[in-house]
Amino acid sequence: MRNITEIVNINEPDKVIRLLTARKKPFKTSLEEIEAQYDPKQHKIFDENYRPKKAIQVPTNKKDPQTGKTIYKTKKVERVRIAIPVQKSIVERAVGFLFGIPADYKITQNGVELKKTTDKQQTLFGAVKKVYHHNKMRYFDKKLARIVFRQREAAELWYMETNPDGTINRKGKMRVKLLAPVLGDRLYPHFNDYDNMDGFARRYKVYDEEGVSKEHFDVYTDRFVYQFINDSNGWKLQEGSPKMHGFTKIPIVYYRREQAKWEDVQSEIERAEDLTSNWGDTNDYFGVPKYFVKGKLNGFAEKGEQGAVFQGEKDTDMKMLSWDNSPVSVTGELANLFSMIYSYTHSADISFERMKEVGNNTSGAAIRLMFTDPHMDAQTETELFGEMFTRRSNIVANGICNTGIIESGIPMSVADETDFEPVFTPYMPKNEVEELELISKSVGGKQTTSRRRAIALNPINDDPALIEEEIKEEEAEALKQAQEAMGIGGTSNGVEE
Repeated sequence: MRNITEIVNINEPDKVIRLLTARKKPFKTSLEEIEAQYDPKQHKIFDENYRPKKAIQVPTNKKDPQTGKTIYKTKKVERVRIAIPVQKSIVERAVGFLFGIPADYKITQNGVELKKTTDKQQTLFGAVKKVYHHNKMRYFDKKLARIVFRQREAAELWYMETNPDGTINRKGKMRVKLLAPVLGDRLYPHFNDYDNMDGFARRYKVYDEEGVSKEHFDVYTDRFVYQFINDSNGWKLQEGSPKMHGFTKIPIVYYRREQAKWEDVQSEIERAEDLTSNWGDTNDYFGVPKYFVKGKLNGFAEKGEQGAVFQGEKDTDMKMLSWDNSPVSVTGELANLFSMIYSYTHSADISFERMKEVGNNTSGAAIRLMFTDPHMDAQTETELFGEMFTRRSNIVANGICNTGIIESGIPMSVADETDFEPVFTPYMPKNEVEELELISKSVGGKQTTSRRRAIALNPINDDPALIEEEIKEEEAEALKQAQEAMGIGGTSNGVEE
């Protein structure tokens, strides 16, 4: 198998692109089908081949000349179609549990957290965190996870701001760009014989001011970026390419999972939509009173008339049509379906109705048990994100040491010998009152936090420092008034003491 260097050095752009795109492992479900499942407007319930219109017989103004009976014709009427955006709900809740509390980082060496670090290590760590702050990674991570859970793959491209002549601007910033199919990118990681990524390719289109597009194909190695463009004469290597990108690692972090977050329960979701839509059809027929009249009815009551009497000719019979079978079986199956959907996707059922059932007096232990499944699922997802976030930090640290951008004077050996590993804290709701009571009991009711900390944690205090000063002033004023009342340090009968 050819390595990435051998491929990009082939002097035939068409062959380079063919070799780099041919070996990508396909997904079991196509991207188009996954996107149709994610978008409620594209659900199967709206497909008339899957759920055809209802055929009914309606009378015409014509009569059969032989029998004299009214002639009926077939009419297609629309059916109730209710799409349920469960897929989006599953994805959003997974993102919330994983990154509701932003990921943090720690300095490690050979997998062990360093309690004592050198000045160079601490300086590099500070520079890495500065890069993350500039790129607003706490929000970027949520966008990234949302796309990975939805489209199963995404990548982040790290690059440095450049000068007009194309050289790296060492006074500039290090930036990150999110790559994903939903953003117009086709991603092609390249792996060597040992299944290690030795290159990465990205295919995309660039549009000019008039909306005319040109197709691009960029290839990243550990040192260079090769940029190909497809113009009127076919694919060619752009002028000035390849260029050094400033890293000594491939500046790409590639994320991939084999299934969308909801894929295992797609059939249950479709069944729930079918049941809900069928129920809607039934309500359209039986939700308002309908009458069956045998014979001739001479008059009908007015709307809202009390004590109404209906009169008909002899042998006239009038009955109200009703649905004798209760929908209990439907509601039971729907409840069972949603239970399976949330259970097998490890999602929390935190709908408004469900939370009303739980109430606000649930113990902390019960809350933890209720959210064990989504909490464990978030921990499982760190298997992918933990590895990739570590790679992310290694790339950023490598770029800082290699170019001196952000922070100069840090040897490459510091980046090579140090890792900045992520620390994930999956979201877990708490009963804080119960926790505080337990802490208070454990110390015999003694104070366990400072007044300043308590003031800062009070949600109605918009300016804790100002509130603290006001409290001190009020306490001083109260003390002064008490002293005056006792005749201490003040005046008595107008005579100074």
